Amino acid sequence: MSDKRAVAAVRAALARGDLLSAYDLARQKHDGDSPNLDYLEVLTLARLGDNARALRLYEGYGLGAREDVDALALRARLLKDAGFSGRGGPDMAMLREACTLYASVYRRTRDAYPAINVATLALIVGRARLAAQMARAAARQAAADPEPGYYTLATLAEARLVLGDMIGARVALQGAMAAADVDVGKRSTTVLQLQRLLHATGGGVEAEAILDLIRPPSVATYRGHIFLGDPAMEQRLAAKVRAALDAENVGFAYGSLAAGSDILVAEQLLAMGAELHVVLPVTEADFLAQSVAPAGEAWLNRYAACRAAATSVTFASSMSHVGGQGQFAYGSTVAMGMARLRARHLNSGALQLALLEANAGSGPARSDVVAWNATGGRSLVIETEPLARPTMPHRTMTTDVARGTYGLMFTDFPGFARLDERVLPLFQEEVMARAAASLRRHSASILHKNTWGDALYVVFNDVLSGAEAALDLCDGFRDVDTQKLGLRQGQAMRIALHYGPTYHGLEPVTERTTFYGSEVARAARIEPVTPPGSVYVTEPFAAILEMEPSHDFACDYVGQVELPKGYGTFPLYRLRRG
Repeated sequence: MSDKRAVAAVRAALARGDLLSAYDLARQKHDGDSPNLDYLEVLTLARLGDNARALRLYEGYGLGAREDVDALALRARLLKDAGFSGRGGPDMAMLREACTLYASVYRRTRDAYPAINVATLALIVGRARLAAQMARAAARQAAADPEPGYYTLATLAEARLVLGDMIGARVALQGAMAAADVDVGKRSTTVLQLQRLLHATGGGVEAEAILDLIRPPSVATYRGHIFLGDPAMEQRLAAKVRAALDAENVGFAYGSLAAGSDILVAEQLLAMGAELHVVLPVTEADFLAQSVAPAGEAWLNRYAACRAAATSVTFASSMSHVGGQGQFAYGSTVAMGMARLRARHLNSGALQLALLEANAGSGPARSDVVAWNATGGRSLVIETEPLARPTMPHRTMTTDVARGTYGLMFTDFPGFARLDERVLPLFQEEVMARAAASLRRHSASILHKNTWGDALYVVFNDVLSGAEAALDLCDGFRDVDTQKLGLRQGQAMRIALHYGPTYHGLEPVTERTTFYGSEVARAARIEPVTPPGSVYVTEPFAAILEMEPSHDFACDYVGQVELPKGYGTFPLYRLRRG
């Protein structure tokens, strides 16, 4: 793909609100100098919330030397985002710095974009006179545009809000939504900007109504029972599903494609033009055998049609089905977490749509509703008529070896193999002793740990414990004196984390309990591609983390990464404290 085509593809992905694809595309640079893709890469990182990396790349690419208003204002935008991302509330000093930088860009360009940002930030940091002055300037420029597009009208709306004119803001936003160039990505950025402004000015119920005018479509995750075909019943149920999807303004959805409820919902989503993202828990052949084929040939054909029309197909695990419900429950949780990740990127809302028989009692689908609600989610339950169920294959375990779902961590220390024999005892003291001390603080959540040379393999009983321990290890290694070891300054441990279904049992040779399986191998393949001093995690890990009710972590997307030994290419994230 040429840089020109890549730029068009990135902008199209941004317009859809597909930030992960936009980032992957922006990194596909073929020419030595790709200023437009450089700009779009940094912009995408900003929208993803990875401000630290965006700022580094902004400086590294020399974007500040460009004269166009977008590149000049991007650094101010990054400072503004950083100012709003603090744990203890907005950093007023940083917001004042961003305001000053936007003002400098306005003086150079006389463009409405930096003007409205000066106005909003000035109001937030307490400079009401400057805010009103710049809001009026931005409004004049917007009103003078003979053919206003989305951003012109959104700028006018923001200016009206700064000036306290809620009615004028509403009219301008209604015009923005009718503009020919309106798209989901633009609406997403406007919602975030207005949320910050309205929060600072105490907007209340009227402010929420303003935001609802432009809020991007909702993201749904869906779940329900498998059932046999019944055209009349399906028609009635499909009408209820479509009405619910329309009422909730669902534009994106994540879930499986089992016969019955899943496929029925997927068909309605596709019919209304929503993005369908399929998440399968096991290999496709095993999924079809377990969850589609038992309901009959017609469902296999409908599955194929939905899969072909889906925007993406993700395998929560690439393993075969080994029996029981565990792998399917894991796949459902990953789908739910992916829905929440997408909603966060869109500055939109996430909900769960569940199709359940009124008197069906407990089961996997109802358990997912409980799990979603327990983590603060909102569920919309559609009660179905009594359903005719197929005879399902017995999900008997293929082995009596115990299985569970765990956090899996692999680490190593680059350069260890080149260490002089004389410093190996020092390595034990400087590096491995620190690792041991750090892990002891998390001993209550560690189920297994092993070491060989410089490498660690640790198993945690939950995703939060793994995240905390991994970042603690990173913090501890910052004090390692690498020069004493004969390594370059800044060399550090690289750490990989995954969360997945795993066997555990007695290892015949060591006669110790061990944890093993294909998901362990997947975790091990990530560590070699992790930069020293970083923690990389898989997409399932990031998704499961989103299903925790509260935590202090963030996962920044780093792209589709090819893993060693021909293992494949997978989306990876960098873990940090939020």
